[in-house]
Amino acid sequence: MFSVIHSGMSTALQELSTISNNISNANSTGFKKSSVSFSEFYNGSNASSVESAMVGLGVNVEASRRSNSQGAFVETERALDAAISGSGYFMTQAAGQEEGYSVTRNGAFSLDSEGFLVSQDGEFVLGMSATEEDFVGDDVVVDVGTLTRIQVPIEEQEVPLSSISIGDNGNLLATFGEGEEVPVATISLSIVSNPDGLKQLGGGKYLQTDSSGTIFLGNPNSSGFGSLKMGFVEGSNVDITTEMTHMIRAQQQFNGAARIMQTNSDMIEKMTR
Repeated sequence: MFSVIHSGMSTALQELSTISNNISNANSTGFKKSSVSFSEFYNGSNASSVESAMVGLGVNVEASRRSNSQGAFVETERALDAAISGSGYFMTQAAGQEEGYSVTRNGAFSLDSEGFLVSQDGEFVLGMSATEEDFVGDDVVVDVGTLTRIQVPIEEQEVPLSSISIGDNGNLLATFGEGEEVPVATISLSIVSNPDGLKQLGGGKYLQTDSSGTIFLGNPNSSGFGSLKMGFVEGSNVDITTEMTHMIRAQQQFNGAARIMQTNSDMIEKMTR
């Protein structure tokens, strides 16, 4: 009996922990909420068992699932901020890391002192550099090894950088002085076979794992990939009202299990007097 009660309290605490994390990140850019699913411990019953005589052995947390639904667009009016409308993740690389990358939906970008396009936490944004003053087309096969850190020249022929623009297809254009726009690079997007298999790193970043499956790279607005909405970032997909409802339910589950445990303790105390 004690193990059954303990399993109920334990699963309620795990659900409360997940809900608390969702609520605390309700205003985090690019955050994706999680939920937990439960399963009953196997009680040894079979098809011929009498249903009224079956006794459960408790409950267990089966898995934690992440919701990859689209978050609301939040307008920032910053030229380098980008929100992905549809499928895909930005790819970033930490300073000092020559290989490897992480993926994120957080498109709050800016330029550092050397002109590199960086994410909110200072990681370099990866993409395809323009060649011969032209962007890489959608028909070019892109793999991780061909991606580079996007860098915008601070000046060209001693003419300072005057403006930057990014299209919904990820093409980044720079203007120097009063000259014409110059192609710089294309921000690349990635999609994976199983988004639920990505390892959460915090700050809206994820790491590819074996369970996340094959990764595919491409340009925004190309087949299978979302487009970019500039001047916006993607907010979290957390619905506070829903989370609070789930929290109340989990609290009631925990309190109910605690009362049953107290009753069970009182019964044992009376029996052993």
